[in-house]
Amino acid sequence: MAELFRARVAPTREKRSAALAAFHGTLAALAREAEVPVPRLRTFVHDHPSDLQAALALLSGVAGLGVVVHGPAGCAAALRGARGPWASTGLDQRDSILGGEARLAQTVRALHAAHAPQAIAVVATPVVAINNDDIETTAVELREELGIPVFAVGCDGFRSRLAGTGTDVALQALLRHLLPPRPRERGGQLLLLANGSSAADVAAAGALLAELGLGWSALPQGLAVGTLEAVASARLAVALDGEDDGHAAALLQEGYGVPAITPPPPIGRAASSRWLAAVGDATGHGAQARLLATRHEQRLAEAAAPLARFAGARVAVALPAAQAAAFDTLLAELGLHGAGFVLPSVSAGERAAVATLAQAGGERPVIVGEGQGFEETHLLRRLAPDLMVTRGQPAAHALALGIPVLDLHTTPITGYDGFEAVARAIGRRLARPALAAFLGDGPAREDYTPGWLGRSPNWYVKQEAR
Repeated sequence: MAELFRARVAPTREKRSAALAAFHGTLAALAREAEVPVPRLRTFVHDHPSDLQAALALLSGVAGLGVVVHGPAGCAAALRGARGPWASTGLDQRDSILGGEARLAQTVRALHAAHAPQAIAVVATPVVAINNDDIETTAVELREELGIPVFAVGCDGFRSRLAGTGTDVALQALLRHLLPPRPRERGGQLLLLANGSSAADVAAAGALLAELGLGWSALPQGLAVGTLEAVASARLAVALDGEDDGHAAALLQEGYGVPAITPPPPIGRAASSRWLAAVGDATGHGAQARLLATRHEQRLAEAAAPLARFAGARVAVALPAAQAAAFDTLLAELGLHGAGFVLPSVSAGERAAVATLAQAGGERPVIVGEGQGFEETHLLRRLAPDLMVTRGQPAAHALALGIPVLDLHTTPITGYDGFEAVARAIGRRLARPALAAFLGDGPAREDYTPGWLGRSPNWYVKQEAR
């Protein structure tokens, strides 16, 4: 059995890949430090997505899976609006001390009786780390009683500072308990690994594969209990998101013998061509992939022309490191300038991406940390960029300062279609900054006092004592 499947719980990203979760400075300094990571922590931390929330987000998208969150009701907040069946054991103060295994068993039985899922995941929470409930044994007993897979997901919110750890833990638990690790015969479909990509990006990458005549599916998007066997017999796993996909690629290779390639993300014209060529070479379609890339690049030869009047516009980017490096190159292809960066973390597998960013302009400022509003606001006030490109919360900080925002939740950045969509979207926002300016001139926000903002932006980032 593969070593990864021997572990009861997937290792944290800090342990697995020496991931940095806190840094302030320049890209050149970050590139040097990434080679020999210095442990740093924040003495003050804004609330941000936890590994528990990331695990729940992945599990809630698995068709045929029921989810039981073993903890206080609030720990299941990330499941609000989930399509699949879920329940919370709703532990109270007494349960936090004396244990809640009986309530857990009762909740699992009730979920099974009401919804008859094909499998049930029991997710740990911080309370389980306190009361030491044995959810593994309870899950085994219920598996025998109910006749379906019931398994524990050991993601209690305390082990890691990085939300991505929760994705790794949830995916490993799914594969470990629902699909015994052993080599399979290879099928005909490719598997897109896309832990950090939007549905629009997955569809754009899939469209490129379809143009090569290759069938594909995605992981974890579209995952279902009944289709896991197809995942284990994939012809080839292809990463879209760099380090975010590293653990998934290792699981598939070690547990099922699925070959995997992890080229840089296909963001921008040149990077999309390199990604397509890598897939083509790995599948025997190399010549066809290069012809396809040439045709698309010729089609988009004038895509940047409408942005000529904005040449040199300064753009702040908040994306994972591999995507940020690729997007920085995309901006250069459009005649724009990446002015500063917010990266959620930097792991060993992302050193090359950081080095690429530093080579393109090592003096540019960078923050490493997820969801730290004070630090992001500080950076944006200092940079005063013409545009902010991000997903999620940093958009609100930029708009509060009157900075136009391109939120990538619905705009694809992957492939040639993504390049075209980004060019159009950036052009619209740079041409029409009035709305952002109006929002920035609205009622004064009281998020941070002048004294707070007068502090150094890395005031709370300290070297960790060991």
